[in-house]
Amino acid sequence: MEPEQLYAACLGGTLLLLLVFRFAPTSYRPVPTSDRRWRYWIARLFRFTYRKLCFLFLKHVLYPRLFGHISRYRFILQSIYWAGTITCNFVGTHTLSSMAARAGNIAVLNFISLLLAGRIYIAADLLGLSYRSYLHVHRTFAMMTFVQTTLHTVMSIREHGWLPYEQLQFYGILGIAACAASFIIVVFRKWVYEVFIKMHYWLGILALGTIWRHIYIQRVFAQLYVLVGSIIFALTTLLHWVLLVLRNVTCHKCGSRASVIRGADLQTAQIDIPVNRPFTVRAGMTVYIWMPGVSLLSALYCHPFTIAWWENNDTGKATKITLLVNRRSGFTRNLIEHRAKEFITWIDGPYGNFFDLRPYQRILMLASGVGITAQISYIRELLEANAHPTRSIFVVWEVEEEGNLRSVHHWMNELLTQDKHSYILRFGLYIPRNPKSHGAPEPWNSLHDRIWKMQGPIDTWKAVTQEFWKGPGNALVTVSAYGAIRREIRKVIQANMEDIVDLVELPFQPEINRPVFTPGKRRGVVEEV
Repeated sequence: MEPEQLYAACLGGTLLLLLVFRFAPTSYRPVPTSDRRWRYWIARLFRFTYRKLCFLFLKHVLYPRLFGHISRYRFILQSIYWAGTITCNFVGTHTLSSMAARAGNIAVLNFISLLLAGRIYIAADLLGLSYRSYLHVHRTFAMMTFVQTTLHTVMSIREHGWLPYEQLQFYGILGIAACAASFIIVVFRKWVYEVFIKMHYWLGILALGTIWRHIYIQRVFAQLYVLVGSIIFALTTLLHWVLLVLRNVTCHKCGSRASVIRGADLQTAQIDIPVNRPFTVRAGMTVYIWMPGVSLLSALYCHPFTIAWWENNDTGKATKITLLVNRRSGFTRNLIEHRAKEFITWIDGPYGNFFDLRPYQRILMLASGVGITAQISYIRELLEANAHPTRSIFVVWEVEEEGNLRSVHHWMNELLTQDKHSYILRFGLYIPRNPKSHGAPEPWNSLHDRIWKMQGPIDTWKAVTQEFWKGPGNALVTVSAYGAIRREIRKVIQANMEDIVDLVELPFQPEINRPVFTPGKRRGVVEEV
């Protein structure tokens, strides 16, 4: 087997293993204590060893950071991947021509790995990865494609000369140009996200076509790689469109009529969307919405939002979902400034792998600004399950503007009412950049000390209480906050953990700071519960 074929087998095998773990049924049967005593003690020993290894892995490998945002775990995986690929570049190659061919084959393999699906969420769900984890994988493959393509181009021109008028080099140059353009436009992603997504997609299609033609002329084995990748891409695209039509089209309806409720400050909006075909909603799920009536260009794009709330029917499936929109540029600004209260809407999704919070008894949730939207659905799911009456849920929220608090106050009331008998849910509201910086905590608009108000930004070292570290059961911290808060809470957990503490960064993370909410203007938005 040639080295590049072994490389292809490793990439394909990794993807296949992820698919198997994603869809394989899992079951757990406890070892009976009355059967054989030695089995019971072996199970206890195995559990103790497993937890100890997990603790050491989290504390010393996963949570520590190198070079800014890269964990030691990610650095190890990247090192193995890059070292293995570079080794494959030169094993068994003795001429410049063979090195160029090897680099080209490796570039094709990594490029095909970028085309698992037309929408990133689909690929992430199929592989059982979170959206953010799959983005890291996608960027790694893209960077390797760029490096190998550059090596292939330089060595091929050095070997054969510059002959752009020949078909072989012509299609190769087109493919390189398409790949280079898809890299360059990443710079503008933050400002024109919708345009970037569409251009990135179509540049990928262009690169696929030109690379196929470039390889087809040479009649090399790499045609098989492109063919397999193209089939996978076509099947996932077909699946996407079939699910999209089934979700939105019925015998009586074609799309839904969504209602938009705008905040008084015109900084936030709530979108209520009836669901034509009810589906099961789990916490943290995301949907893309298509609203062609918002602007002339909105008909060309879909926009992702986290499901903040939903209404279920008797079978437990959602008949209406609610999204919260924070004003930014582009679509969200046009939507909030538009005068219409209803729009024809199509739903694409839901997407997102389910994360089960029920095994945890000590839960700390950190949010800043609109990040509370991502936490609300998890709080609701925990209260509905209520598997542990002794569970403790503490929500730490840095409230940055009045619109955020006004948008979720009715859901906070409902959650507190649902928890009226067990009292396991508490809120800590931090008011940043207030004249009384880090004043004493004060109970706020709630019976039984359910909601506390603190002046100043979140102090992550004080937000994690001793009860959280020393309490019984499994511990979990979920975060949907700005990067500085995420980095600080990771340091706090790594420094203080004496047992397993799972840290989960939710798929939605707020990015841009907002104007500060000054307390005292509206105190009665949360009822006494």
